[in-house]
Amino acid sequence: MRGKKHSIRNKIIIWAMGFALILALSVASLSYVLSVRYLKENQQQSALTNIHVLGNDLDSDISSVLTFANWICLDSTLENYLQTVNRAYTQDEHSGKKLSLSAWNHLNNEFNIIGVRNYVDRVIISTPDGKQYLQSISGGDAQSSLSGPITIMDTVFFDELVTKSSYTWIGFVDNPLTKSGNPRVIPVIRPIYSSSSSIVLGWVYIDIPERVITSALRNFVLSEDDALFLTFSKGHSYRYMGGTLVKATVPEGVIAYTLPETGWIISYFPSEKALTSRMNFYKLMILIIFTIILFTGLILSILLQQTITKPVNRLIGRLEKIGQGDFSRDETLEWNNELGEIGKGINSLSANVSDLMETTLADEKERHDLEYQVLQSQINPHFLYNTLNTIKWMATIQGSDGIADMSTSLSRLMKNISKSTEDLIPIGDEFSLVDDYFTIMKYRYGGTIELEYQTDDAFLLTEKINRFSLQPIVENAIFHGIEPKGSAGRILIHTYEKDGNVIIDVTDNGVGMTKASIKSVLSGESQTSTEFFKQIGVYNVNERIKYTFGEGYGITIESEPSVYTTMRFTLPRGK
Repeated sequence: MRGKKHSIRNKIIIWAMGFALILALSVASLSYVLSVRYLKENQQQSALTNIHVLGNDLDSDISSVLTFANWICLDSTLENYLQTVNRAYTQDEHSGKKLSLSAWNHLNNEFNIIGVRNYVDRVIISTPDGKQYLQSISGGDAQSSLSGPITIMDTVFFDELVTKSSYTWIGFVDNPLTKSGNPRVIPVIRPIYSSSSSIVLGWVYIDIPERVITSALRNFVLSEDDALFLTFSKGHSYRYMGGTLVKATVPEGVIAYTLPETGWIISYFPSEKALTSRMNFYKLMILIIFTIILFTGLILSILLQQTITKPVNRLIGRLEKIGQGDFSRDETLEWNNELGEIGKGINSLSANVSDLMETTLADEKERHDLEYQVLQSQINPHFLYNTLNTIKWMATIQGSDGIADMSTSLSRLMKNISKSTEDLIPIGDEFSLVDDYFTIMKYRYGGTIELEYQTDDAFLLTEKINRFSLQPIVENAIFHGIEPKGSAGRILIHTYEKDGNVIIDVTDNGVGMTKASIKSVLSGESQTSTEFFKQIGVYNVNERIKYTFGEGYGITIESEPSVYTTMRFTLPRGK
């Protein structure tokens, strides 16, 4: 026995420590997973927000350049210049220079007004052959070049860009109009079409210097091991390093944002060191939580041993004494805690064992008495049936047909009450029960009440209804509808089918009911007793039907005071 006690105590300690260990591991694991996810999501969201801001600023600057290029391609003054400049120089050199100067002033004014000088070093508008052109320079490091159009037309990218249907980005190229190739530029070349036809009148060249891009990227703060990339199109990607852009391949796992206007992609590869540094702090916090939970479990196991093991041993000892026949009360077991409640229960158990034994003997004697009473109750109905049959026989001999009918009806009712056990019976059988009851009531009221049946389809009489459902309703119509009226009355039971259900309307021409009375009867607040079936009222019948067939069925009441009352049964077909 002692071995079992020690085993239970050890199990409690092991369970307590095991629970604490599992809880600590679970909390630590969950905390670690959630913290890693939170840190990564926070890092990515922060980076995405930053590259959104950076990308939108850069996109806005380049969008201004594209707006200026679109203006050049659509401007009527520049279109007229490209259409007429060759002819003007052929006819009169002075007229050609005048036309060129007017177009250049128009271009230069727009160049200044539209605000793209900070993003563009040079703009050249040329005829297809490159012989006549207009050139505007922002004033930075760019210098005028007399052979500019021809030089640009000789570049490897000219044909690719001028023939595309939309803007194409090939990244940075060496400046074709400087000997050193610096600064690197992003070339923008578009054809200029005639507004009245698809004839190419010339082309426009715009260079965007590298400093425009790097000055925007410089606002993005980078740590030691993260990286920022800019992709113009497939195969043209650059990494921002040390204030310049170096050709590079964008790695997997970057956070990317596509600029809505240009289609460029800014990609950011987050810093692993920054994430690791923050994770180390979270790991330390998780370790502290793990240690606290484990230490708490150890203390808990010690407290469990001290507060449970000793009282449990005393309770077990007391149960052993009870098993040996000692039913005396031990007050020292009734501590002021849950185990004390068990001690009180044990004391109550031991104090009441003898009373329980005496009660058991008394119950056994009572059981024998009840069995004898049941035998008597089985004999009494037979005696009552025989007596009623004797009354019927004597009434028939003496010509008292009313007494004979009442005795027959009462005998059948008593037989149905005492012997039938079926809850559901055919509607026709229920009508027979109502007939027996009404026969008695008819003689009681001297023939001043009438009962009439109206059945639309005889097959409906085979459908099922709860036994003794209609009799209480008919009785209610007689006692509470017709009798208070003080005159002859009539009850109509109409059976028909509606919406796939069997409907039975029990209508009387009595005093009727108010809405408040209807609500009271259906809610069970007003329970009316009957002479034969005191526990079966309208509310009880309604609840029986709902319990048997479901909430969609039961009794509803329609009434007009001083005119009529209709109790409507709704029953399912085929049940």
